[in-house]
Amino acid sequence: MSTMHDVALRAGVSLKTVSRVVNNEPNVSEQTRRKVDAAIAELGFRPNSVARNLRTGRIDVVVLALPQLSQPYFSSLAEAIMREAERLGLTVLIELTDGDAEAEMAVVREHGPHLGGLLMYPVGLTDAQARTVTRIVPTVLMSERAYDAPVDRVAMANREGVRALVGHMVSLGYTRIAALGADHTDLPERSAAHLRLDGYRDGLRDAGLPCLPELVVDLDPRWSRRLGAAGVRRLIERGTPFDAVLAFADTLALGALHAVRDAGLRVPAEVAVAGFDDTDEARYSYPSLTSIAPGTTQIAREALVLLDNRMKDAHAQETGRLVVADFELMLRESTVGGMAAWAGA
Repeated sequence: MSTMHDVALRAGVSLKTVSRVVNNEPNVSEQTRRKVDAAIAELGFRPNSVARNLRTGRIDVVVLALPQLSQPYFSSLAEAIMREAERLGLTVLIELTDGDAEAEMAVVREHGPHLGGLLMYPVGLTDAQARTVTRIVPTVLMSERAYDAPVDRVAMANREGVRALVGHMVSLGYTRIAALGADHTDLPERSAAHLRLDGYRDGLRDAGLPCLPELVVDLDPRWSRRLGAAGVRRLIERGTPFDAVLAFADTLALGALHAVRDAGLRVPAEVAVAGFDDTDEARYSYPSLTSIAPGTTQIAREALVLLDNRMKDAHAQETGRLVVADFELMLRESTVGGMAAWAGA
């Protein structure tokens, strides 16, 4: 295992200079910092976070609390956060909450005093609980919902992304577009499912099309391929005419693709299908899946920058800050057929 001494020898600098770079201290030239970073990468050196915490008084361990990892988006987000955290010298522990408010609070109660910071994708968290969390540990929420609490948030453009998808489908001539993944239960009002349904309605309104209740398919919020396929089969069994499926997640869209093909329908000649999240599976499904890329890498980077700032000075900002990530419409075969090759799919 490499040591700081090995890094100093490889970079041709003093041990103290390596320590300054590892601890992100000032008074190190950019050229020297690059040499030390290169030596760290070459040797695979991993700083001892416990020793560093004792020296600096800062805890470099953060918890990433997610509803689940079975959905491809959350696993992709976790990987992006782990990579970004490593660059910042932070150690990440992952906790799963299943979207339950009590489980979300349990993470804080169990780990709070021993954490440098908390990244959470909240589902059940209330305003009062959010205020409690921010008093216990520096926190950044990856959430579209606005909280009545001084908490920093990084959000994806759920509503805008789905609106763009509807516009894309309408531009290709599709007019009976099913929305797959709506939720009218007791999820918080600004949940991803609600925002994406709002975007669907926006897109139809832009096109002068009605929002038909029979084309809005409610599903359990624990989205899966099975539920996506079941939702499309429900439309077919009811005899509801549709010429496109806009799924609120790629995992639902992949199930929809399966059900559409099982029904003997051609994609996209008879039914177009699109998703949201731009997962790897979307790129390599058959046909490849048009999807919204929600800026996962940007979300990870911005969330950790905000958290790092909070960890350095928890009271620097008394009010919460909001960053909304950019999105991109990724055109693939499931909506544009063979033209996808010309669209950079």
